[in-house]
Amino acid sequence: MESVARVVAVGDGRAQLACQVASSCKSCGAGRGCGLRLLARDRDIVLDLPDPSDGELRLVAGQAVTISIPDADVVRAAALAYLPVLLGLLAGAILGSWLGSGDGPVALGSIVGAASGWWLARGRARSRLSRVSVRPLEETRA
Repeated sequence: MESVARVVAVGDGRAQLACQVASSCKSCGAGRGCGLRLLARDRDIVLDLPDPSDGELRLVAGQAVTISIPDADVVRAAALAYLPVLLGLLAGAILGSWLGSGDGPVALGSIVGAASGWWLARGRARSRLSRVSVRPLEETRA
């Protein structure tokens, strides 16, 4: 998946890149898809990445770049985001049904399990942004 982004800031070994949701996938541009476009309406999504600057590429604030993420990584990221929450929800419900009778323990177990899954997924997602490729926009048009 490729998207055009703008460098917001570079410093302390990190680079912040802003990209619009609508340009990141064809579904958003067609007005359908995952719903992320509804959450980020008229705002850019800011990615905080390790600074990819090296001897050949030097990022500066305001620079237009193309970011690309392998398609397999996009699918893997979706699985890492949704599966822990779903599994936590189900495990919490099962544990709640074993611990007590009625809907209260099941609901509480589901909430605790889903929150635990979200916490685990969030921690893993922050450590998985190393395979993002960044290129100056001029290079992609040539």
